[in-house]
Amino acid sequence: MAVTIARPPNRRLAMRPKLKSDVLYVPTDNGVHVFGAGADVALRGRAAYQWLDRLAPHFDGRTELEDLVRGLPEEKRQIVDALVERLRAAGCVLDAADDLPHGLTDRELETYAAEIAFVEYHLDSAPRRFETYRDSEVVVMGAGPVFVSLVCSALHSGVRRLRAVRTTEAATDSGRLTELAAEALHRDPDQEVEHAVWSPEEEAAAARADVVLHVVSAGDRVDRAVRLDRLCRDSGALLVQGLVLADVAWLGPCGPGWASAWSRLGAAGPYRSSRFLGGPAAAVVAGHLGLAAFKARTGISGSHETELTRIDLETLRTSAHAFLPHPDALAVRPEREEEFVSRVRALRAAGPVGEQEFSARAARCFDPHLGVLRSLEEGEFTQVPLNVTEAVRPTDDGAPRVFGAGTSFAEARRAAALRGIAVYAARFTDPRRVDADATVWGWDVPDGCARRVPTSVASGLGPGVAARLGWDDAVTDGLAQHCVRLAVADVADGRVEPAGLDLATAVFDARAKSLLGLLRAAGGSVRVADVGGALGVPVLAWWQGGRAVAATCGPDAVADGLERALLDRQAVITGEPAYAPPTVAGLGSPPGEGPAAGAPWPSAPGPERMVDCLRARGLRPVALPLDHDPAVHEVLPSLLRVVVLDD
Repeated sequence: MAVTIARPPNRRLAMRPKLKSDVLYVPTDNGVHVFGAGADVALRGRAAYQWLDRLAPHFDGRTELEDLVRGLPEEKRQIVDALVERLRAAGCVLDAADDLPHGLTDRELETYAAEIAFVEYHLDSAPRRFETYRDSEVVVMGAGPVFVSLVCSALHSGVRRLRAVRTTEAATDSGRLTELAAEALHRDPDQEVEHAVWSPEEEAAAARADVVLHVVSAGDRVDRAVRLDRLCRDSGALLVQGLVLADVAWLGPCGPGWASAWSRLGAAGPYRSSRFLGGPAAAVVAGHLGLAAFKARTGISGSHETELTRIDLETLRTSAHAFLPHPDALAVRPEREEEFVSRVRALRAAGPVGEQEFSARAARCFDPHLGVLRSLEEGEFTQVPLNVTEAVRPTDDGAPRVFGAGTSFAEARRAAALRGIAVYAARFTDPRRVDADATVWGWDVPDGCARRVPTSVASGLGPGVAARLGWDDAVTDGLAQHCVRLAVADVADGRVEPAGLDLATAVFDARAKSLLGLLRAAGGSVRVADVGGALGVPVLAWWQGGRAVAATCGPDAVADGLERALLDRQAVITGEPAYAPPTVAGLGSPPGEGPAAGAPWPSAPGPERMVDCLRARGLRPVALPLDHDPAVHEVLPSLLRVVVLDD
């Protein structure tokens, strides 16, 4: 239950104003300029500087405002009161009366004034927060120069009790550790340093501390990081890890997100030792780790971060890299039928994601080191008549490169992102989500109910994978892909002859008109035919320059076909075959010139008609959300695969 604290009417006079330590002020022609602590405020009035300069030494958090203004005339009291309120509203002054009590001595306050001021910059009750950090049981584990620097960093930050556990993968300067303990005792007599050599028992005991700082200086000890992560997640200890892999140090994140970060990184050994790990580089790595622990324990930053810090040890270039939670770090099981039905109904009821909203969400999928996709790149590709963007995937695993095209950069990038995310999701399967009979739940499109689907047809990059901004559009796209597959097979098997169509009789939307104009301006020649006669649903086949470049179906069939024909023409005239649409096998040569006079242009089929045609072939379409990576599916909830089962 929330508790409301009633403040007395004279609460402001009872405040104990404290000017933040990094706040500065200078006189101006008409007042005083106050800046620092994230503030930049101008106080106007000829006497403003004199008032602030007189009061500032007393804004130490120890004196109540009432005592400062006692004896002043009412007019002067109001001036001081207004000045304090303005500074407080700007974030320059804190009310120390609101601070939680603490037990730090004057010596501790003086010795660690800089650390306390750092906390104060971000939060209230800085002494109490620092005391919490100081009284934490801290374990530093590792070997080599980073380990020594990390012990130094922890001691200088004010830790009262520190246990230094030395591992064996690298040489450690024991003499320097002894010196650090002696220096700490001289500076802060209350500090205690215990030294230990790693053992399985020490590793298990470390997880019972409040804070564990762990550095791996040799890649073959990554297994220790994995174990510590598991132990600390179980115990609730704050774990901050640093891994040195070849000439790169990966630091963080604080708390339980490490397993996700490691899975997203996907680093594969063996890892060689770095010749740059020493001196300044070791100090920089240790400084980042120590500061991360300090900020997390004092509450400045959260303990559930989703960002890794990368340090190039040769150049000391530092960068931050966000990552999505990885499924391997989640506890999952096969879904129950009622859970699946409820979830799909929610997905169907949700409105489409807006284009700008998708762009903002999709950005979370991209990172050069941790993203499910590395980047969106135009490279050296010619950007006329179509803009072309590649969604760069993490590894070259044999899957085709992923491109998007459009009449603007935004359109091309959105198309590339949609296709890239779809390729990733279609190839990712979490075996823990699969039931014992090797099936998963799917949504029966005709009947609107759950149906079991064998995993043998529910994985890979076959027809039916769809990434659209809305559920209904994605299902329609998946259905259309299966209609295309069947119609092309009909042509290849001789069950149907392509029926030529005249583009002059087509009714084009604005997008299709624009694409046709660009194609003609580029000197392209396109032939189109309906190959869906045997299937019972219009399927358009497209030839550009005599090559079968597309087969399309559904509401966007005309524009999609023209875009692929134009993209093929662009690839030819620019000599850039990388993004050219693959030839549609089975369509053969285009039909002869001059379609039958008066042949009507087929109307675009809706999803119901496509379902009927599939069922007429003895096939039942079933939609499966591509959600085995929940974080990616959250970016695009209408990411799915339509499969067809025997009806």
